[in-house]
Amino acid sequence: MSAAASANRAWFPGLVLHTIIAQATYNGVRVLISYRTLELGGSGFVLGLMTACYSLVPLFLALFIGRLVDRGYATAVLWIGTALSILPVALAAIAPNLAVLLVATMSLGLGQLLTTVASQALIPQSFPASQMTAKFGHLTLGVSIGQTIGLPMAGMVADATSGNTAITNALWFMTAVSALTLIAAVIVMLRGRTPHVSRAEAAEGAQTPWTLLALRGMKPAIFSSMATLAAVDLMTAYLPLIGEQNGLSVTTVTWLLTLRTLASVVSRLFIGSLTARWRNLSLLWTASAVAGVSVVLIPVFSQPWVLGVLLTVAGFCFGLTQPLTMSWVSALADPANRAAVLSIRLAGNRLSQVAIPSAASALTIVAGSGIVFTIAGALLVLAGGVTWRNEHERW
Repeated sequence: MSAAASANRAWFPGLVLHTIIAQATYNGVRVLISYRTLELGGSGFVLGLMTACYSLVPLFLALFIGRLVDRGYATAVLWIGTALSILPVALAAIAPNLAVLLVATMSLGLGQLLTTVASQALIPQSFPASQMTAKFGHLTLGVSIGQTIGLPMAGMVADATSGNTAITNALWFMTAVSALTLIAAVIVMLRGRTPHVSRAEAAEGAQTPWTLLALRGMKPAIFSSMATLAAVDLMTAYLPLIGEQNGLSVTTVTWLLTLRTLASVVSRLFIGSLTARWRNLSLLWTASAVAGVSVVLIPVFSQPWVLGVLLTVAGFCFGLTQPLTMSWVSALADPANRAAVLSIRLAGNRLSQVAIPSAASALTIVAGSGIVFTIAGALLVLAGGVTWRNEHERW
């Protein structure tokens, strides 16, 4: 094999490596920012504001970034996102007040948007349709690995440092970790340059968001993605409460959540084999429905082994739904609008992270914490039903 061919192949592993490091940074730093907020005198309201701003900024800029990527600027967007995955972490470490910390939080959220859109868009720009689901599976496998190692890594550094500087030291450590994305970004550059499209030329082929949303299958795909992400967030937030009510230790709950993440890693390892046996939409609606039933049953049982089975099944299904929806929306749009539809999907994810947990948490006041899992599971089952209908009927 020639050196040029080897370099051409190396860029995709570099992209997966970039994803692992970046996701480890986002997952670890977001928790550290919460502790930093409390150190600077922030209240529960301020914590909520930090969380909302992290998701709201990408919500408003997602489509604009997608249009830039569709014009051939994916690698430029990836570089800017890489910088905004490093500098805000250092800014959080030195933030003298909550206002500066809020800027750091918003910048990190923007960095995640930029790297995610660019990374996802490079796949349909580089591989044929027959390989997209497997490649998206590899990319989201990187997401799962990064999320798995990020929080423990940040926590261990914080725990190893005593005194008032523990969180600051952990933020500096995560800054150094995030800087490794620069090396991975250089490897991605081996892919070569994508030809740029002028603004006028891009405008000719660009479709409005409403036109893209009207594409048959677009709304079910986005809904499936939103339901999955909301379920993951709600499960992470409320399983500790369910565990406390059932007398489960913190260690047990942590291991249960780890089982869910590891199951997602396993499913993404084998997604290529699964999609070779079953149609993508059949696999998607089955995974959504099975995950929904598993999530609904979580507050019903208190035995750790039963909860472990439920979380493992749900995690395996979660690992399939995200890459399958990425592949679905990518196939719906023409090349001039593929990054745009991926951005709309990401915007839907961010909206779900703000709206669904807020609504579910309000209902816990009158219905108890179990209602959160009922809502999350019902949305997943509904998403499975909508996908099944899309596969079997012509709308």
